[in-house]
Amino acid sequence: MHKPVAIIAAMPVELAPLLGSVQPQTVNGVDLFELTQTVVAVGGIGEKFARRAAEVAIDYAQPRVLVSAGIVGALSPKLKVGDVARIREVVDVATGQRYATTGGEWVLATSQDVSDAAEKHALLTKFGADVVDMEAAAVAQAAQDHGLAFAAVKAISDDAEFVMPPLNRFIDANGKFATRKFLVYVALHPRWWTTLGKIKANSELASRNLCDAVEQLLNSGQWLVASG
Repeated sequence: MHKPVAIIAAMPVELAPLLGSVQPQTVNGVDLFELTQTVVAVGGIGEKFARRAAEVAIDYAQPRVLVSAGIVGALSPKLKVGDVARIREVVDVATGQRYATTGGEWVLATSQDVSDAAEKHALLTKFGADVVDMEAAAVAQAAQDHGLAFAAVKAISDDAEFVMPPLNRFIDANGKFATRKFLVYVALHPRWWTTLGKIKANSELASRNLCDAVEQLLNSGQWLVASG
């Protein structure tokens, strides 16, 4: 199955409006959603699982362009929830390696964990990044290794000062988020009740705006033009 663009995401909820009722097929632990112009590979949270998803998508679709798409945290205090933009450069926090894209506005830092407010400030200061995620650098490295064009588009679900619950402890060994365990934890800790509602609303807004942007980019052929 040849698709010119392969999109890599961590969780299906990030691209739910785009995926709609499409049912995936699972290949080597990666869920593949076939759309008209693209295949979306959902592989899990973190660089290890993003790399696996990228490799599966490349083998399956033989794309010209590999795209990292998802929701992110803001590092810049100028950015707000729901903002969406293409990424112009990705920096891997663990190695300092930087990856150029086909073009965009923001610099994205890929970290190993969900970043709290203090960590966000440190990433902003050290790397000059606008937003942070946990996957894009791995997708960029896969694109580089296979000689493919690389692009990224991200939407903000939490601003620079947003105080997050301890989400890292609920990411399991397969890169999945243990939603049920997290909800039990929140139920037992009233201080997070209001925060949970904000996370849900913010994530839904970010997902809608992200999917609108992805559809526009696919329909315009901008990624393919930029890739030559």
